[in-house]
Amino acid sequence: MDLEIRLQPNQSEIWRRWDEQRYTRIGFGGARGGSKSGGGRRLMLLRRLKYAKTTGLILRRTYPELYKSHIVKLFEEFPEIRSWWRESSKELQFPNGSRLFFGSAETEKDLSGYYSAEFADIMVDEAQEFSQNELERLSGSNRCTSDSQITPGMLFTFMPGVSETGLPPKGLDYLRRVFVNNQQREAEAKQRWTFVQVFAWDNVEWARKELVRDGVSEEEFYGWTPEARREYFVKRTDFGAVLSAITDNFLREAWLDGKWGIFQGQYFTNFDYDRHTKPAEEIQLKPWWRRWISGDWGHDHPACIHLHAEDEKKHIYTYAELWGRGFGETELGQRIGDMCGANKFSEFWLSWDAFGKLNKTTRKSIVDMIGEAMPKGLPRPTPADASPGSRISGWRLMHQLIDANMWTISRDCPKLIECIPSLVRDMERNTEDVLKVDWSTEQIGDDPADSARYGLQNLLAPATEPPGLKLERRAQEAGLTDPTSEMIWRSKWAAQERKKTAPIHFARRGLNHRKRATY
Repeated sequence: MDLEIRLQPNQSEIWRRWDEQRYTRIGFGGARGGSKSGGGRRLMLLRRLKYAKTTGLILRRTYPELYKSHIVKLFEEFPEIRSWWRESSKELQFPNGSRLFFGSAETEKDLSGYYSAEFADIMVDEAQEFSQNELERLSGSNRCTSDSQITPGMLFTFMPGVSETGLPPKGLDYLRRVFVNNQQREAEAKQRWTFVQVFAWDNVEWARKELVRDGVSEEEFYGWTPEARREYFVKRTDFGAVLSAITDNFLREAWLDGKWGIFQGQYFTNFDYDRHTKPAEEIQLKPWWRRWISGDWGHDHPACIHLHAEDEKKHIYTYAELWGRGFGETELGQRIGDMCGANKFSEFWLSWDAFGKLNKTTRKSIVDMIGEAMPKGLPRPTPADASPGSRISGWRLMHQLIDANMWTISRDCPKLIECIPSLVRDMERNTEDVLKVDWSTEQIGDDPADSARYGLQNLLAPATEPPGLKLERRAQEAGLTDPTSEMIWRSKWAAQERKKTAPIHFARRGLNHRKRATY
């Protein structure tokens, strides 16, 4: 069977880069209606036809999306291959032994079913709906042992803008960084990345009816400049009129012009991954630094716990994270104990909703059960500030600490790092507050940020460097070479430290001393 697969110019460019085997991570993103999904599907068909006995996967977040966007469209375009379809396994079985699977994964648990499989090529459609962690874990399945001629690769289609909930999709910031901005970090650079930007006026199908009326061929259309195609699309096509009529400036720029800038209402526009996060091994915690715990309790919705430390200069480090759903109170307390190890902590600030509630089975207080399961020596949970205005003041404090570069987050806290850029202002109730967002398969929610906020807005006094270590540091900084001089200066510095911590004595008056007042 001869299967005619036609590609548009941008799709042909993707094929060239992919088939030359120069790139292993390919981004195909941009404006709405750019034929990203259809183009990616055709490329996956071509790869299976060219490389015999290889497997591919086209993945969407939900099955209804997969069915409407790919399975239905596939047989509308290529009805002659319907006999290749296997409904039970949702796959195409090619005459050359290749197989193309069509999958969906609404939850992280669903996605884990693909981690042990082997796919020479993986296309993640609408990849912005998947988190960075999910996409990275899925990449472990991008391998092939059946054909040495193929270089396994992943194709990501994605677009700017917001999801149907009005919130930024959880993977958009990651995809924008690695593809649009071409900024790969650390081990990411081991892969070979490339990106092709696409617009709706690159898709001739939107203008085909008007082109026929105007006597313009497809070849002539693609011979126009991008500016000329855009003008024709906006002025002459129905879909161009729809996109250009969107009144929300941010949404119109994203969907029509494919702009990747800051989305409307983003709260922490000042957060920068490279400046405000560090690898765990680069954060050297000192024994005398003050440490404390904070957390946002949850059972059905996620529970999130963070460990914090503060140095002598009042710089704060959030260096450990626990996140998960379905933790029992005893298990949560034990996990917190494991996190803390043998270190000393001064306070444990926990969300107020954990207090006053009883476990339905034991009828014991939730907070008491968490505290009893924690090792002795760790502080028991204390209600975090929930007074009127505390949310706003807490978000402002976080914003100011980020602005001043006084807060560093360890990369061992991936949920918090993912959450912060996704937070938006509450445009309906109070623009100074962050919109309350519950966790779902589409959104990480605000639980990690709430946990961090509780810890930061209940700051304690800064840590104090032990006098002995301070003397050693001052001696090294002074660069003294004469032993006698060093001894004199050490004695002087020690006296200064004793004076700082000495009690203040006030003169005592005699027992019979009184002041007289005249009225």
